[in-house]
Amino acid sequence: MPVQQATFPPHALRRPGLIAAAAAAALACPAWAQEGPRGWSVQPSVSLQQTVTNNARLEQDGRSDAITQVTPGVRVSGRSGRVQGSLDYQLDLIQYARESDRSTTHNRLSADAGAELVDQHLFLDASASISQQTISAFGRQNAGTGLVDSNSTEVATATVSPTFKARLAGLVDVGARATWTTSRAEDSTAGDYTDWDASVDLGARHGLFGWGLAGLRSSSRFQDGGRYITDIGVATLSVFPTSRFSLFVRGGRERTDALGTGTRYSSSSGGGLTWLPTPRTRLTLETDERYFGRSHSVSVSHRFRRVALTYSDTRGVTGDNADALGPLRALYGQIYAACMQQFGNAALCTQVSRLALGLDPTVPLTFLNSAPSLQRAQALSLGFSGVRNSASLVVTSTENRRLGEQQYIGGDLALVPSVRQLALTLGGVHQMTRQTSLGLSASLLKTLDEESQPGTEQRRLELSMTSTLGPRTQGTLAVRRVWFDSETSPYQESAIVGTLNYRF
Repeated sequence: MPVQQATFPPHALRRPGLIAAAAAAALACPAWAQEGPRGWSVQPSVSLQQTVTNNARLEQDGRSDAITQVTPGVRVSGRSGRVQGSLDYQLDLIQYARESDRSTTHNRLSADAGAELVDQHLFLDASASISQQTISAFGRQNAGTGLVDSNSTEVATATVSPTFKARLAGLVDVGARATWTTSRAEDSTAGDYTDWDASVDLGARHGLFGWGLAGLRSSSRFQDGGRYITDIGVATLSVFPTSRFSLFVRGGRERTDALGTGTRYSSSSGGGLTWLPTPRTRLTLETDERYFGRSHSVSVSHRFRRVALTYSDTRGVTGDNADALGPLRALYGQIYAACMQQFGNAALCTQVSRLALGLDPTVPLTFLNSAPSLQRAQALSLGFSGVRNSASLVVTSTENRRLGEQQYIGGDLALVPSVRQLALTLGGVHQMTRQTSLGLSASLLKTLDEESQPGTEQRRLELSMTSTLGPRTQGTLAVRRVWFDSETSPYQESAIVGTLNYRF
């Protein structure tokens, strides 16, 4: 039988502009540090993954296939003077044995950089990411790596943010910040937007009391929608009874056209507190009466000797930092950093971190949208870390609703007034030997019924074994089973996945 040559569709490699822009934004700061290369490390890597699945198209009557994925990558990280940054980039070259016309490429990028341009006064932060994201919450959900899914697309995001800080007369703190963020989706304009945020604030603390004045302008432009601007002016009074407890109240005025009913002026008021009853416990609470109603942000965390518990609950307009997955992203980063210290392989550590936490919170658990929406997100995580065993339980709930009379040209909110999703994940890792670990993860993702759109439910189970095969080589063997229930596109899938990682 002749060997078939791998072919990749031309469009797969025609997106260098946005990819280069995202990478350049995140590497702008490290690029200035080339004169001091001793503080920087560059580590190329390559991985080979072979997937044998009984349902390559994720259809009700699936067809088996063998999928080969070659992934070259590079990790750059370090610090030089006032500049520090890191970059992980991987290019997935995916080849189907039976259906070579489906072969494609995926880009994966995670980059962060920071620089202190003027000592203690002017700073510059930049970040960029490229990942696969879900187009519709009601569509078919992907089963795992190595599979091409029509309901997911490549989304690239870049952010640049300069910050200025100073102290006037040794008494009043002054700050200014601007943030530019742009996002582009490959196969859907619903995920294309550009945000500009600018803020100026000043304040001071005098003994037990503090005060602050701030002004903020937020501008969002969606490819399929319009442009929305929100202006806020707010005054804050704070009190610090102890070093572990603080309270504040605030009030102000805001102007916005994000409700879709023209320009609206309204008052805003609210308050909050921060309490650290023990060195291992932290509670923060904020709530405000805004133009869309009541917003809130609650975060509770506590660390036992081997167990970490976090809970967060936020409600606000998308883009207003209403992020309940923040604590989970921090935990994911800790697991990833510890793995990189031991193995130094980005591809392996990404897989280990996802398995240990049960999900990858760096990838949004949401859908592409064409206008701002009202979002409530809740997340509860429980993590255990022992000498040879670690486990985590994560429960998340997200609800996105139409904002006011806003018109949604694309995305799920153009079809239904709200989208509700529930997710439950359980993951565990057992260190069998110093070189070998065994991992198990189980997850449930449910999209609830909404009017004319029937919901979906995905259950996923994966067992894997990871072993160090040499000083620079790691291997993973995994088996998975996926059940996806849907009125329109149900499927079941079983697969065996073998991965070999080598870092130079």
